[in-house]
This record gives sequence, structure tokens and C-alpha cells, in this order.
Amino acid sequence: MKEPTNARKLVKGTAGAILLSALAAFVVLQVTARGEDWRSLFQVDLSQLTIAGCLVGLGWVLDAVRIQILAAALGGQVGFLTALRITLVGAFAACVTPFDTGGEPLQVYLLHKQGFEPGESTAIVTLKSLISAMARLFLVLLIPAWYLIRRRAWALPKGLETALYIGLLVYISFFGLGVFFAAYPEYIRVIMDKILNNKFMSKFISKSTADTVMEHVEKGVRDFRAALTMFLRERRSTLILISILSLITWAIAFFIPILILQGLGVAPPFAETMAIAGIFYLAAAYAPTPGSSGAAELSLAALFGSIVPFPLLGVFVLLWRSITYYLTLIVGGVTLLLTYDKKKPTSERDDGERRD
Repeated sequence: MKEPTNARKLVKGTAGAILLSALAAFVVLQVTARGEDWRSLFQVDLSQLTIAGCLVGLGWVLDAVRIQILAAALGGQVGFLTALRITLVGAFAACVTPFDTGGEPLQVYLLHKQGFEPGESTAIVTLKSLISAMARLFLVLLIPAWYLIRRRAWALPKGLETALYIGLLVYISFFGLGVFFAAYPEYIRVIMDKILNNKFMSKFISKSTADTVMEHVEKGVRDFRAALTMFLRERRSTLILISILSLITWAIAFFIPILILQGLGVAPPFAETMAIAGIFYLAAAYAPTPGSSGAAELSLAALFGSIVPFPLLGVFVLLWRSITYYLTLIVGGVTLLLTYDKKKPTSERDDGERRD
């Protein structure tokens, strides 16, 4: 199984992500913050930001635990430090690739390096991602429902309603596509066959190479289907546990803006803030820029403009992206550098453990 990315692409993606993010943050700050309002950056309650940063770290830990649990269900062992490294490196790759697409293939590759078959590592990452997507969607829909059950008015500004509907439509479409390929992985083979075996591709790829690729694809599909079937028939309790951990992870993510606003001296409406955070994660999930940079900052400013005082809006956006995005970028990047700097043979594990 070949490595799904390379250093040059990651460097370009990182540079592009930082540039777009910094430019968008600068624009928002220039529009919203007056000279005296920049002081709010130095007057923020650091204890609230520290708690928010710790919650981001807790999210990484929960993701690593999910990898461990799914790997154990397949009869393998992945040490916690190795699982955490896979989580952080994957998070970094997602931060610097369009549509956040780089994280999952890299996690599949790293799990394969731990001794799992490609289909098994794909099943682990796919199940983790699909259950996480379901948990995110469930929470986004739960908050308005909870509001209505309490017989309180749920009236979003027109712009937020539009963002919610567009985000839901795009999110459900991509989610449905993921579920389809998980349920019918054989169609991956059909698609790959059409891509590789045609007149145009024959000019660049020999018939023997195409056949070799198809053999690997077919084996991966068989292994993936076997692993997925095993999870659904024999490890349902594992899937329930993964679902609970995913719900906790996303609840943490939705709670972070509340801590940031409290740190800025703003008393945010609890349900509305978490709901808008959920809308943001839906609306910005498939932005075409690396790590949604640029689009994320502008989306945050647009979505939270209804509850964040205008002079503090730019500062709020900068703090949120620093705690959730730049912190992940830095920690994940350092982990990636350490991983490749101390690369070991395929059969070895960073924490001395081997797959059974």
C-alpha cells in the first residue's frame, strides 16, 4: 500500500492554509475591530481559553481511543501512543488538504503500517468517520428539537436558516455517498475498472500495471467487506460505544465557542451558540480550500454575527481558529515531523506493540 501523500504536497497545503486563514482573519478583524477593541485580546480570561484548549486535546484522545477499540475488535492491538499519533497526523493532513480529504487516507496508510490489511484499516477509518458524521448530524438536529420541546421559539436569522439548509443538503449528500460505498464496496472496483481500463489511461498505464492495481483493489474490497460484516454481526456493542464517544467528541467541539465567548466577557445563549457551532461544522465541512481556511473564518463571522458583539467578532473568530485549527496544525505537524524523522521498518511499532 503506497503512502497517500508526500512532503511537498503537505508543505504546499500548509502554506496555502495558513495564508488563506491569515488573510480571512485579517479581513474580519479590520472590518469588526476598532483600535481600542484590539485590547480585548489581552483582556481575555486565559482560564477559559486553557479549558477550551484542553477540550481540543480531549477530542484527540477520544479519537485515538476509538481507533484502539475498532482495531481491537478486529483482533489487533494498537497502543494508545500509536493511536494518538495516527489521530494527530491525520488531523494535520486534514488541516492542509481541500475538503479535509487528506486525513482519512493517511490514517488508513498508518494503520496498514501497523500490520492491518488495507481493507481492515479502511474499515476502521471508514466506520469511525461514518459514525462521527452521524453523531455530528444527530447533535445538529437535536438542539433545535430540544428547544421546541421546551416550548421556546426557535427563530434563526434568514442567513442562518439558508446556511443550515445548504449545509444539511451538502452534508447529507456526501454522507449518503459514504454510506453507499460502505454498504456496496464492490462499486469501488467497478469505478476503478472504468478509470484504469480505457483508451485514454492506456496511454499512461500499462495493462499489467492496471491489472495489478485492480488485484489490490479487489483484495481490499474483500477485506473491507469481511471486516464490516464482522462489525455489524458480532461487534454491535463496539459500534454503540464508538457512537457514544463520537457524540461526546462533537458535544465538546460545539461547547468550545461558549468558553471563548465567556473568556471575552460575553454571556452567550447556550443552545443557540451550540446550534450555530453545529451549523458552522456542516456549512464549512466541504469548503474546497485547505482545511476550509478562509471559508471557515468568513463563515464564523457570518454565522456568529447574530450573537457576538460586532467589535468582538473578529477577535472571537481569531481565538476560535487559533484554539481549534492552529493548535491542531502545530501539534499535528510536530507529530508528523517526529514520525517521519524516526521512521522504523514496517514490522515495528513505535510503542513496541505488534498486531496479533
